[in-house]
Amino acid sequence: MKRKIVAILITLTMLFATYGMLLTYFTFNKKTMPMAANGVMDLTNWAFQEKGVVRLDGQWEFYPNRLLFSHPLTSEEAGDEAPSFIQVPGSWSKQMDTLGVATYRLRLLIDDDSVIYGMKTAAILISNRLIVNGQVVGSSGYPDHKDDYWALNKPYVSYFTLKPGWNDIVIEVANHEFRVTSGIGESIQFGKADQIAKIRDVATAHDWIALTAFLIMGLYFIGLFSQRRNDQSLVVFGLVCVFIAAFTSISGERVLFDALGPLPFWLYFRIQMVLTIGVGVGFFLYVYTAFRPYSYRGFTKAGLLSGGALLLLHMGFATQITTGPFRLVTSLYVTLALLYATYVFVYAVLNRVAGSWYLAVAAMALNALVLNQNLNVYFGVPIYSLPPVEPFLVLLMLALLMSLRFSNAFQRIEELSGQLMEADKHKDDFLARTSHEFKTPLHGVMNISRSMLDDTALPPTSGQREKLQLMIDITRKLSQIVYDILDLSKLKQGELRIDPAPVDVRSVVEMQIRFYSYLSAEKEIQLVNQVPADLPLAYADEIRLSQVISNLLDNAIKYTENGTIIVAGKEQEGLLQFEVQDTGAGIHPEDMPYIFEPFKSMEEVSQRGSGLGLSIAKQLINLQGGTLSVSSTLDVGTTFTFTLQRATSNNENIASSDHSSASYIQPLENEYSFPTPYIANAAGKRTILIVDDQYVNLKVLLDTLQSHDYRIIAVKDGYEALRQIDEPGRIDLVILDLMMPGMSGYEVCQEIRKRYSLLELPVLMVTAAIQPQDKVAAYQVGANDYLPKPFDLEELKARIGSLLAMKESLGRAVYMEVAFLQSQIKPHFLYNVLNSIVASSYTDIERARSMIIALADYLRGSFRFSNSDKRIELDEEFKLIQTYVQIEQARFRDRICFQYEIPEEAYRLQIPPLLLQPLIENAIRHGIGDRIEGGTVKLIVQRLEEDWLFVVSDDGVGIPPDRMKILLEHSESAVQQGVGLRNIDKRLRFEYGTSLVLTSEPGHGTSVAFHIPNGLS
Repeated sequence: MKRKIVAILITLTMLFATYGMLLTYFTFNKKTMPMAANGVMDLTNWAFQEKGVVRLDGQWEFYPNRLLFSHPLTSEEAGDEAPSFIQVPGSWSKQMDTLGVATYRLRLLIDDDSVIYGMKTAAILISNRLIVNGQVVGSSGYPDHKDDYWALNKPYVSYFTLKPGWNDIVIEVANHEFRVTSGIGESIQFGKADQIAKIRDVATAHDWIALTAFLIMGLYFIGLFSQRRNDQSLVVFGLVCVFIAAFTSISGERVLFDALGPLPFWLYFRIQMVLTIGVGVGFFLYVYTAFRPYSYRGFTKAGLLSGGALLLLHMGFATQITTGPFRLVTSLYVTLALLYATYVFVYAVLNRVAGSWYLAVAAMALNALVLNQNLNVYFGVPIYSLPPVEPFLVLLMLALLMSLRFSNAFQRIEELSGQLMEADKHKDDFLARTSHEFKTPLHGVMNISRSMLDDTALPPTSGQREKLQLMIDITRKLSQIVYDILDLSKLKQGELRIDPAPVDVRSVVEMQIRFYSYLSAEKEIQLVNQVPADLPLAYADEIRLSQVISNLLDNAIKYTENGTIIVAGKEQEGLLQFEVQDTGAGIHPEDMPYIFEPFKSMEEVSQRGSGLGLSIAKQLINLQGGTLSVSSTLDVGTTFTFTLQRATSNNENIASSDHSSASYIQPLENEYSFPTPYIANAAGKRTILIVDDQYVNLKVLLDTLQSHDYRIIAVKDGYEALRQIDEPGRIDLVILDLMMPGMSGYEVCQEIRKRYSLLELPVLMVTAAIQPQDKVAAYQVGANDYLPKPFDLEELKARIGSLLAMKESLGRAVYMEVAFLQSQIKPHFLYNVLNSIVASSYTDIERARSMIIALADYLRGSFRFSNSDKRIELDEEFKLIQTYVQIEQARFRDRICFQYEIPEEAYRLQIPPLLLQPLIENAIRHGIGDRIEGGTVKLIVQRLEEDWLFVVSDDGVGIPPDRMKILLEHSESAVQQGVGLRNIDKRLRFEYGTSLVLTSEPGHGTSVAFHIPNGLS
């Protein structure tokens, strides 16, 4: 009960909030405009261009029961006729009977006659004619006395010119059918032609948008019902949407009249009322069918009965019962139906029914739509004054609802699928365990029967021998079924191992034919081995191939009473093809699709049961890279054909594994190759270098990794791998085969470690060798990880992901280090500068001030770089360099000379921050700073064909050779000697795959150079 009260309160709150917002919008959106008084309106001061159109509201002259234009008065009648005044918009029911004719007249004062004016009408009940200065410019229907009258009631737009001064606007109106109200029910819009045309377009677009949106929704739900016949709420809601769309087409601008032509008023009005009541009935019915546990049966029944009664009344007596109270009842009925639906949706939300909120919001949007219609009917507010938000909101909510339902249904299907798979697994486990337990007693029965058959002390009689032989045959077949069930279980679990190697198929066939010739001795069947002796060896598992031939022969013997069973073989298109042909009963065409399915029996049709043998045979052939097919003719025979790969030098040494890795080891032809280095997915974010001397392995890795956002470089040997590593461009990971001709994986990994650390360039070693010493050796030469062949591809992907994540952590560490360097100001440099400033303040105030300003600029530049900025413009870095040089020149005067050569286009280059300034600082402090006479530092930026060259050189003291060796080394001893250079070199390696090139000659200076590729700068 508490939830029901809460649902009522929430529904009322939503209703008041929606209505309040809409009424507030209409109130504040209404402009102040001139009003007609005593039948005249002065528009000389109204600026149409700035203020827009004007509503011709106010007091119009009113002539009841008169049509002044079509039936003009005589001079005597005109003299006696005194007009009354009526408020527009409004009904004439207070001044005359609702049914009848009348004339409205308004005099407009206009001072601009250079433009074309327009006028848009709305609800003028029921037919009308517009006359401007004695000329008919528009009409809807034919207003006249009852005999000649024709009703239409459609809004229209008219265009005309006016004369300067006073202009007469006359509207003749006739209503002989609609008893509720009459006259001009909505404001008439007046303005320039383009303004009126725009209003007409907006109004028409509003109706077409709403109509299209609801029609599409309705047809969608009706179409969905055709696929889900058990959910009747779909068709109910679809019909509701179609009713709303149809109602939209005959309200507002009456776009249905534009599509189909005018309808008689009696038909038009009945359709409108039936659709209105139909929407209310539809919502009562939808709530009951879709949310029956949360609806009220009695209230729903009352709503449906009252709706049915209203439908019957409107269909039969629509024009006779058109009174104000009855129209109000109709409006309240629809509003109540929507309000009730909203309450049920909210109540369902409180009971955690999925998707109810979407329907609640959609219902409130429809309430807003109904309110807009009611405001139009009762207060003359144009329908198009509110943007068509409601249809889109309803469409969005329903789309979200259906996506939620489909998502929940899909999730439920996944859960059921998981439960089904789990049940299937339990079934397989039970079948496997039961079959395994059957083996011992079956073998016991078989052995005891055979011992009794061979007993010489108490030999069995002929009848007993026959029965014992029958027992042996039955137990043998049962034993074979047990083994088939175990193999099938292993196949389904992916645990069946195959060990392919070169196999002589003729000898395997010969062995099976000898065995089955003995078993079929009682039948008139001849088994023939026609496999050529010179047939090339097959690449297969000998044990499993023997099992395949055994199953095929057993199947052929089972359904062949007499004749010949031939096993033949040949080489065709690089494969070995074998046939097992019998002259048995054949297979019915209807049974052919099921012949390889386990436990399928067609004995009722063709007396042929497939059992498990054929299914296992097909899967075993597929595991060995071949195919198994069948062809058959009734009463002629059946032929099973399977293919195997030919043993070649490429596949002789490839070790096989379980089913999960079969996709990796599948051999290809000797001739298969492609040019290397082969680059795939050049736009990938991370670069992986794969090195293997087997093209098939490269191809499998390429296909596997290409689905990820990796740039892949495939090479066939270690020499190509090292060339790729030495070329410009970053490589993030190397997948390296251990055993390769020429240069082994050990040697390649050793060379990589001379260039890059474990973190800078991870190496994943893969090999077929599985000895522990092989793993130790791989780790000793610098491999990050080790994966034995054949491997599972998912495991390979996981290891690649972890190694790349490790390298990414190095990148974060590098940027943390550069962030530290950005915020680090050398203490000695600060002390020296401050001392120089103090010293200069006694002798040279201007020099001290200049140094203070330069120091401030330097500090500002040093702290300006954000730790998250990975790139800045070279121009910004160069300004920091100039500030630093200015400080040093202020301290040491003529001892320091700074020169630079930078092309104009280079200033816009994006480079990592603090890449050049530390090099300039090192050159000044350690290069020319140790010379009494000072020296020159040069910065050269030069564009080459494929990259940019940066060179920082000095003519200072140079670097001793022993220090040169350790300056860029990644060792603990070098930490205190070259932090800046090491960091710059590390960032260059991480970002671009390049490094610093340091050259120096003691006494003659030092040069530091590096390259940045064009595409990455």
